Amino acid sequence: MQSSRPEAAVPEFDDADREAIEKKIQESLETLSQIRVTVMNHESADEHVLQQRVDRLIRGYADMHLLKDRLNVNVPEEVLTYIKDGRNPDEFTSQFMERLASENQFTNGKISALTNFKQEYEAKIREFFPEEADQRIGQQQQQQR
Repeated sequence: MQSSRPEAAVPEFDDADREAIEKKIQESLETLSQIRVTVMNHESADEHVLQQRVDRLIRGYADMHLLKDRLNVNVPEEVLTYIKDGRNPDEFTSQFMERLASENQFTNGKISALTNFKQEYEAKIREFFPEEADQRIGQQQQQQR
């Protein structure tokens, strides 16, 4: 039998949730590093320590699983592909910002060129058609608004 009450909405993602998940991720990375060291230096006496670290990692993953429903974050597909390919997502961000700055500079160059062209155009109109220039340029400016 289905419940008649509406499903609860996903709570808003806030800084405390973000900090909690970041802390859990950092703890998991540290535990994975400790597991790696334990396995690389494996001796029979280390099995208990290894088991404790694996248990801690599993608890950390379980805690992150509980937090997942409170998170509402969209990650671009390009970033996920970047990570899947084994690359650092910070590199993606850096490259994206460089590309964005380049495109911004290109666009600013176009705006500057058009502004200069407009000024030259208006100067030539005034030079060759002085009596009609103010009227024509005024009409153009009103149409642009």
